[in-house]
Amino acid sequence: MDLKSLIILVTGGGSGIGLELTRQLAALGNTVIICGRDAGRLAEAARLTGVQAIAGDVTLADNQDRILSDIQAQHGRLDLLINNAGIFLTYDFKNDPDTLQRIEREIAINATAPLTLTRRALPLLEKSAQPAVLFIGSGVAFVESPGTPVYSGTKALIHHCAQTLRHQLKPHGITVFEAMPPVVDTDMAKVLKSNNFKKMKPADLVRDILEGLRRNQNEMLLGQSRQIKLLSGIAPAFLFRQFAKTELH
Repeated sequence: MDLKSLIILVTGGGSGIGLELTRQLAALGNTVIICGRDAGRLAEAARLTGVQAIAGDVTLADNQDRILSDIQAQHGRLDLLINNAGIFLTYDFKNDPDTLQRIEREIAINATAPLTLTRRALPLLEKSAQPAVLFIGSGVAFVESPGTPVYSGTKALIHHCAQTLRHQLKPHGITVFEAMPPVVDTDMAKVLKSNNFKKMKPADLVRDILEGLRRNQNEMLLGQSRQIKLLSGIAPAFLFRQFAKTELH
């Protein structure tokens, strides 16, 4: 995939992996539209050359429609949709008083929103000469993660849906990519006090993702996610024990 002069939408583009994607893609001469709920972070990121910000909650249908309508009005097409927004919640499923709200919120942001936004974006994507969708998944799609009763399940769902959409959208000329990072050194990962997995730097991760896009690598296992997938097939109990040793705030 040629990563120049594209119209790109990055959800959750004001922080973490999304912000680094925004930086590197904008530096290549692309127009990067970012969306998110934190207006302050969006405004800061929008100071970068080539970056435009639209405040909005991608879990809300009317916000999705408004974001896409703005892109239609300003640019007339969308070349690359990057479903990056996500949350990582740790809690005791039985005893946490907010469990029900946490379940709904995590599934809405990590699973439902990427799929519904992708569906709504199809008409704009079909106006592109090389339309593509990138899902930011996770290596924990292949392992149960103690302490995070829903997170790994949402990433497993995205992994399987990305595989299915890759086949369904290919006849329409739309390429579906999935990047599966390991633990990344972002604010989201600060909940981990210590673990058995090396945190990957966001800049290194994004460089690998962009190289995968250039090579048209549909499924990108990045950093230690390769080992996680391998161990999930040959030593799942051992892998689970390694994750079980992870300390959480």
